[in-house]
Amino acid sequence: MNHFEEPNSTDTAIIPKGTIINGNISITDRLEMYGEINGDISSANRVDICGEVTGNINAEDLHAKDSYIVGQVACVQEAVIHENTVVLGDINAQNLVIEGAVQGQIDIKNKITVGEKAIVESDIKAREIQINNGAVLNGHCSLCYSDIDVKEVFPVTEEPEEEKSEEVNEAEKQTEVEESQKDTIEEPSAEAGKPEKAEEENTESSMSAEPEKVTKTKESKVKKAEEKVEEPKAKKAEEEKTEEPKVKEVRKPKAVAKPKAVRKKSISS
Repeated sequence: MNHFEEPNSTDTAIIPKGTIINGNISITDRLEMYGEINGDISSANRVDICGEVTGNINAEDLHAKDSYIVGQVACVQEAVIHENTVVLGDINAQNLVIEGAVQGQIDIKNKITVGEKAIVESDIKAREIQINNGAVLNGHCSLCYSDIDVKEVFPVTEEPEEEKSEEVNEAEKQTEVEESQKDTIEEPSAEAGKPEKAEEENTESSMSAEPEKVTKTKESKVKKAEEKVEEPKAKKAEEEKTEEPKVKEVRKPKAVAKPKAVRKKSISS
């Protein structure tokens, strides 16, 4: 069996490869695990894992290599996540070295080192952080444990905004109180409802009267148009009546010549 390091003492518990443990493990000495554990691990010493763990790990130190861990990791001193290792969970420790992949919240009181092949998707809180070239980091980094107080370096600009927001909140509260008071004072009564009903009736009557007005206006327009057409006809009729009848001139008949025989008779007589 390939041990990570030689144990400092002879008291070391070893879980060989192919072993599956369903349950929690609590030990005061060092633990080397090469199998599979479905449960929590608690040790007052160092824990070396080269297998699969589904559960939380509490130890003095943690070294994980070629392993798959689902759960929270809490170490008093140091945690080292070697290559080919995936940790899905939060990590709390004094120092942290990541060479594998971690997804979860990271809270380190001292220093965190992110290696070249590391893949980290989490928000980081630490005192110092070192990110090597080639590392992939997706998250927010905060050096909140450093000795430098950022507020002393940069002026604070958020306080006036907070004061304004408080004033705005107070004004909103006052408006809400005033509105509630108005609602309580202006309760609807039977007498108050009468003018409202009268107004509604007036609006309804006006609405009903509007189409009548429209029809009347249309009828008046039609009458005016007819009157305009009839006016020239009446004028023509009056003009015809007033005009005197023209008298036709009677021509006098021309003198008719009597026949010759008639003339002779008259002469002889």
